[in-house]
Amino acid sequence: MIAIVDCLAVGDVGTRMATLDVVGVGPRAIAGILERFNVPYELKLCHELLERVGLLSDYEALLISAMSSDLRSVLKLIRKYRRIRKDGLIIVGGPIFVNDEELIRGGADVVVRNEGELTLSELISQGLLEGRRDFLDCVKGITYSKGDEIIRNSARGFLSRHVLNRFKHSVNVVKCYKNFWALRIYVEVVRGCSNFFRPKPGLVNCIECHRCRAGPLSQRTECPVGIPPGCGYCGVPALFGPARSRNPYLVLSEIEGLVKLGVRRVVLSAPDFLDYGRDLLVEPEPLTNPREPPPNLDYIRKLLDLIIGLDEVRRGEVVISIENIKPNLVNEEVAELLGEYLSGTAVHIGLETGDEEHHVAVGRPSHVNEVLNAIKLLRKYGLRPYVYLIHGLPGQNERTIKNTLAVIDRLAKLGVEKITLYRFTPLKGTAFEKYPKPPPAIEDKLSKALYEKVREFNIRVKESMVGKVMEVIGVSRKGGYVVTYPIKHGPVVLVRGSSRLIGKLIKVKITEVLSDRELKGEVISYRTLMRI
Repeated sequence: MIAIVDCLAVGDVGTRMATLDVVGVGPRAIAGILERFNVPYELKLCHELLERVGLLSDYEALLISAMSSDLRSVLKLIRKYRRIRKDGLIIVGGPIFVNDEELIRGGADVVVRNEGELTLSELISQGLLEGRRDFLDCVKGITYSKGDEIIRNSARGFLSRHVLNRFKHSVNVVKCYKNFWALRIYVEVVRGCSNFFRPKPGLVNCIECHRCRAGPLSQRTECPVGIPPGCGYCGVPALFGPARSRNPYLVLSEIEGLVKLGVRRVVLSAPDFLDYGRDLLVEPEPLTNPREPPPNLDYIRKLLDLIIGLDEVRRGEVVISIENIKPNLVNEEVAELLGEYLSGTAVHIGLETGDEEHHVAVGRPSHVNEVLNAIKLLRKYGLRPYVYLIHGLPGQNERTIKNTLAVIDRLAKLGVEKITLYRFTPLKGTAFEKYPKPPPAIEDKLSKALYEKVREFNIRVKESMVGKVMEVIGVSRKGGYVVTYPIKHGPVVLVRGSSRLIGKLIKVKITEVLSDRELKGEVISYRTLMRI
């Protein structure tokens, strides 16, 4: 038996500490390929195998999906597996591939680099799962060991939109996730990102040739001095290429399958949802301009029309939301269209820093005033903007923090529902990879001021929710309470009640703020959503 191991976002501790209600795209993509080849598998979470090591003996192979921030936990898992199955096969993929040499030295057999669909398909069809290794030198896009030598084969080019659409992501594998019916299931609609801008001089060794901002689209992929594309802290365009859209009927088919299984929360996953269909407007050139052309509203409407046409969605039993959008692509027409289909749902916008000079310098495709305008428009049409900030970014100083604190006050007036503050992490393959990792926010004077402001902001927003009514899904017991997730996304809500509330769609009135992440509520009514 083969195990797909979901190690996404487990960090150093081997289990998720946040985003507990998310099922990412990677493991479902792997499962889809295995199903294509009729290969039986099971899906396991990283913490399950770390906590119950004996389970590892059941598997001849591990296919691990992880991010670079999960490296320590993945290496720990590999060590434990090697003690039990010295000859077992370990294949690792996902954004963690930037650490390919460390993974191979740590005991992995093969690391799949960049996009994995064609590569994994070739490995399976050539017999790797049956023990063959003599063909590995011919497979593009992998790193592997040959004796004591680490071999990094030539890269495989990014998949075209047409090739990408040949691959289906598994639907049935979601049943391996506990309480899958209450989780946010991410369905990929866009692969890659259109932001091929680079950070500005002063933060990187930019020679100001302007190729990445004004050159032909096909030339923006390469920088004459080797600066990776995109925001300096993000690896998406470098690791997964320009934005490419999945066929709307393929997306619809996937969502239909998920809904039939009982999934109730679907997120249309994309580094920028507004890139959806923009690539069709510039073909055969790659979409490497984050600002032009404007969003392809006809293609977006086509996708949303198909999805909203599903009976369960139309009746409100299934909620569709989107993930991220670039604020510079939001205008009145865009906001009105999103509000028409997605009113009441959350949407994430990257601000990262509220200082205009700093905002542009780190490689953002937007300006601060565009972020504020996007928030205003999205609120006008009924969406709930969430904003990202990052502390410890290269270039952070007293001025940037002062200006960011001032912008937070404006965010409050505009009706932002939540600010998520991340700590800058230098990732391999990004323009900022050689910068040191900053200390935790509470250990740095400037970052601490930002941390406290954000926490105060989030608490204040939660306090404004007291007395309001929302719909939530009962998920599990916690003491005398039932843990619930808002069906349209939001903070966890604890309600008094028995296990009969699990699997129910519950109407609750918010009564108390427990923390900046948790609320308390009382049950008004409930109805069956999923039979447990």
